[in-house]
Amino acid sequence: MTSPATPSGTEHDDETARLTEPPKRARMSPRLSWAITAFLALVVVLALVVVVLELVVLRPRDAKAQAEQQARSEVVRTAERFTAQVNNYKASSIDEYKKHVAAMLSPKFKSQFDAAMKDIVSQVQQFKISSKGDVLTSAVASLDPDSAQVLVVADASTKSTFGPRARHFRWKVSLVKLGGKWLIDDYTPVA
Repeated sequence: MTSPATPSGTEHDDETARLTEPPKRARMSPRLSWAITAFLALVVVLALVVVVLELVVLRPRDAKAQAEQQARSEVVRTAERFTAQVNNYKASSIDEYKKHVAAMLSPKFKSQFDAAMKDIVSQVQQFKISSKGDVLTSAVASLDPDSAQVLVVADASTKSTFGPRARHFRWKVSLVKLGGKWLIDDYTPVA
C-alpha cells in the first residue's frame, strides 16, 4: 500500500490559510445602508416624541386626576364625619356635641345650626334622648374647586323616655371650601 500523495508545502500553507481566514464581509449597497440609517433615525425620533408626549400631556392629566380624586375623598370623608357626628349624641354631653359639630360648619351654616340647637337642646335634655348613628354609604353628586354636594345614607338608633326608635336618613350634604378646608354649608333630606 502506498500512501496518498500529500500536497506540497506551499499548497498546504495556502489551503490552511484559506480555511483559517475569517470570511470576507459582503459589502452593503449604499441604498441599503441609507435605508437602515433612516429607519434607526425614525425610531429615535418616535421615541423622543413619545417621551415628550408623556411629559407634556399625560403626566399633567394624571396629576389633575389625582387632585380631583383627593378632593372627592376629602368631601366624602367630611360629609360622612358630619353625618355620623350629627347622629351621635347623648343628653348628658350635648355641649360637647355642639362644639364638635360646629367645628365642621361654614360660618353661614353655623349661625343656622346655633339657632336650631337652642330649641333642640331643651328637648334632648328633657326627654333624655341619645342617638347612635352609622353611615351606610355615600357618593359625590357634584364637585367644583370650591363647592361640592355629597349624598349620604345613614341609620340611627335613638333612645328616650318614649322608648327606642330606629331612623333612616338620606341627605344631600352641601360643602364649601374655605381657607383650604371643606366645611358643611347645608344639608337637606332627599327622598
